[in-house]
Amino acid sequence: MTNRDGTISNAFLKLSDLTLTIASLGLVIVHRYSPSENISFLFAYLSERVKVGNAILGFLLILFWHAAFAAQRLYVSHRLSPAAEEIKEVARAVLLTALMLAIAAQFGRWPTINLVTVASFGALSFTLISFMRLALRANLRRLRERGHNVKTLLIVGGGARAKRIAGLMCDRPELGYSLLGFVDNDLRFSEVELAGTSWLGRVDDLPRIVATEVIDEVAIALPIKSHYSQIESAVALLEEQGITTHVLSDLFPQKLARSQSIDLGGLPLVSLHSVPAFSWRTEAKRIFDLAVASILLVLTAPIFLLVAIAIKLDSAGPVFFVQERVGLSKRRFRMIKFRTMSADAEARMEGIQHLNEKSGPIFKIKNDPRITPVGRWLRRTSVDELPQLVNVMLGDMSIVGPRPLSVRDAVRMEAAWQKRRFSVKPGLTCLWQVSGRSNLSFEEWMQLDLEYIDRWSLRLDATILLRTIPAVVTARGAS
Repeated sequence: MTNRDGTISNAFLKLSDLTLTIASLGLVIVHRYSPSENISFLFAYLSERVKVGNAILGFLLILFWHAAFAAQRLYVSHRLSPAAEEIKEVARAVLLTALMLAIAAQFGRWPTINLVTVASFGALSFTLISFMRLALRANLRRLRERGHNVKTLLIVGGGARAKRIAGLMCDRPELGYSLLGFVDNDLRFSEVELAGTSWLGRVDDLPRIVATEVIDEVAIALPIKSHYSQIESAVALLEEQGITTHVLSDLFPQKLARSQSIDLGGLPLVSLHSVPAFSWRTEAKRIFDLAVASILLVLTAPIFLLVAIAIKLDSAGPVFFVQERVGLSKRRFRMIKFRTMSADAEARMEGIQHLNEKSGPIFKIKNDPRITPVGRWLRRTSVDELPQLVNVMLGDMSIVGPRPLSVRDAVRMEAAWQKRRFSVKPGLTCLWQVSGRSNLSFEEWMQLDLEYIDRWSLRLDATILLRTIPAVVTARGAS
């Protein structure tokens, strides 16, 4: 299942940053303009100035504030970076928020927002947010020491450099890494342990290990001069599958991954990221997901009721079909759909395997005998997918992203390049959904998923959503 600890702490950070920023502005205004004998000044102040134009401008200002914090990378993991670096990011973000406040005051003609107010606001918000961040950092480190919010780390190499990074991770549990083990081509390491973990195989066994284990990050600690080709192969494999890779050395000529250098206690690390980097765009995508999912859940509530009644009248069994699917980083989650097949569909699957019409690991039959009459209509109209809006709200899925594969299909994937699709959240609709769906081969489907990852942008998401509407209406490729 997906580890939600990081999601919860991130949500708290976003809420606390905005709350403290707004509170700082309110406190500065009260301090500068409130008569000492009138403690209700702020309420009177707001009641006089809450107009439609000001409300819209204030809402936009809050969105820009959030974007400013996101743009300074304040919502990415800081477990490997020093506190000073995070405080610098806070300072830059606060400077941007103060500048935006000054600009908004000119548009809104707010007389109380002058240079002194803006400067005081910046100083107070920087102090409060920095204190909150340092407190949360200390709390997160305590939680990680107790085994929460932990990432799984695989080490490539078993020599002195590997022992150094393994020892560092063990000596500093507050960093929140759990060592899975290590790989090395030298068979002498098969009989030894590295910081209490075992040898998992040769470097050549990486494809098998990555395919079967949950791995969040990999540290490559092989000597470059004597193991360049092995390191290059490992980097290519991990880059292909979107796994964050830390290299204790120089960069390699990667095709997709972007590098980020980190100083970890005097140990130089270069991290390679081959998935969309965190930015205000990724934050906007999540905000969009929550907004769309919540609105659609409210609007389609009557449809949920009608579909539930139709399914119950059509066949015996539950209204919803809940199945384990493979999501981000190959973590499993329970995906919800309206039931479109008979209640014993899973048990009957073995008996109809020979009818499979698709190549590759997926199982598809155009006229599947297990589909109910109501289920056939639900699939043709894609109404059966609506309950997945709940998965979007929970953070397991996104509105736009590669379709989540069943566990059966995911474990049967053989080509390593196809598994990079697990480096992003699965979605309700994707390029495959609007490009033919069941009319495409499995390999074409995977190529479209990787094209989406490599080309991702908010504009591409919008294009896919607009193309989804006619694809659903015409039921193109649905089965």
